[in-house]
Amino acid sequence: MSDAYLGRGGRLAGGPAPELVAAGYAHEVAAGPRLARGLSLSDIAHAVALAETGAIPGDQARALLAGLLALHEIPGEAFPWDPRLGDAFNSREHELRERVGTAAAGWLSAGRPRREAFRVGLRLVARDGVVALHDAVVDLAEALVAHADRHAGDLAADYTYLQPAQPTTLGHLMLAYAYPALRDAERLRRAHAFLDASVAGAGGSAGSRWPLDRDRLAALLGCPDVVTHVKDAMWQHDGYVELLAAVATLATHQSQIGQDLEIMVSQEFALAELADEHSRASALMPQKRNPYALAVIRSTAGTVSGDLAGLLVALHTGSARTDHFHVLNGMVPRVLDEAGASARLCAAVVAGMRLDPERAARVAREAFVTAADVADLTAQRCGMDYRTAHKVVGRAVRDLVESGRGVADLTSEVLADAAEAVTGDRVALDAAGLAEALDPAAAVASRRQRGSAAPGEVEPMIDDCRAQIAAARRWGVRTADRARDAEHDLLALAREIAAGG
Repeated sequence: MSDAYLGRGGRLAGGPAPELVAAGYAHEVAAGPRLARGLSLSDIAHAVALAETGAIPGDQARALLAGLLALHEIPGEAFPWDPRLGDAFNSREHELRERVGTAAAGWLSAGRPRREAFRVGLRLVARDGVVALHDAVVDLAEALVAHADRHAGDLAADYTYLQPAQPTTLGHLMLAYAYPALRDAERLRRAHAFLDASVAGAGGSAGSRWPLDRDRLAALLGCPDVVTHVKDAMWQHDGYVELLAAVATLATHQSQIGQDLEIMVSQEFALAELADEHSRASALMPQKRNPYALAVIRSTAGTVSGDLAGLLVALHTGSARTDHFHVLNGMVPRVLDEAGASARLCAAVVAGMRLDPERAARVAREAFVTAADVADLTAQRCGMDYRTAHKVVGRAVRDLVESGRGVADLTSEVLADAAEAVTGDRVALDAAGLAEALDPAAAVASRRQRGSAAPGEVEPMIDDCRAQIAAARRWGVRTADRARDAEHDLLALAREIAAGG
């Protein structure tokens, strides 16, 4: 590498200190492999835009684009990143100079600072990452809805605080996870809209005298819109906070699924079983099937939440500083990669798991999950307020549990004894009415509210989720196609100019 390239002869007299290389540039260059494709497309679009206006001499424009196209073919992980040169942009510029010479390579920075290459490149990489993550979340929702459909009428106990709470169905329980996943997908689509606005052609922080058409650059990059204010375009970060918050939220939802499944697949609950491919054997205890995939999902959620907190701390600085982008350039692509892998794993786990409807129904019938229904009936037929009826039924359950009896022993006589102990008066419920109130299946069927576990409510929710999934699928395909077509057209135009067309 030449002395001139290292900065000697310019504003600075000498290369960077080794401590700066180790603490600063090495950190920035580490983001290079994930940012490589975005940085490359940013450089190519900028060179094409300059070449189209004739701002670069023809022979040098052709050489510049030929060199950039050659760099584009190098996989990010195989590129010769060198922190001694500075950040990832410097490594790319150095390699370009080696290939096409200083005269052609020197035009790459005409009309833009290096940060613009990073701002554009980060958006392009994050934009694709969001689409991939979105599709994985939709896969998860689809797997959950498939279980909901399969088990729409299968009786189960709902749990709160890990205690059997109310009668429900396995289908209704699965939909309780599907709707948050669909909201996660919606949040990612909103985050994509932020990333889809072009920041190219800002020319520093106040514009440029070079003939750069920002709308043309947006079109070359497949962006339907432009961030209007050029300084805001260069330094805005709130969209990335919202993006990471959306990723942390969806990862947290998946962590909750993981935690619930770990309980459900335990020997004590035995409501579900993971596929062998998502489990791991114990190195010591041969009887175990450890739900290892769930630990991966939960740990990813924890690290994403930590990344979000770290970013918010890094933002406590003045405007037009590089602090937060020093964090964002590496964090955002990594988080999207890791969250995408975890979401795909979560979708596969859910799709491959087996629910046990017989065990779920047995729990529902053996636990006191219809106690609230008995309290409802007591209030409605015995002339007492609900809170008093609640206390009466609670006392009856306590008496049964303390004497080692179960829900089948909750008779009209037991209820009358409890009422006398609580209020001093006995109540009389007919045996048939009490038996119906105690039946979990009848209790589920009696739910009339929209969104309840009743059969007539679960099926419309399944249809609604499937409609949302279909719309999300269409968005994913349409959005990915648009980005792919824009990249194809940009590269084709660059090759045409490089060939002298």
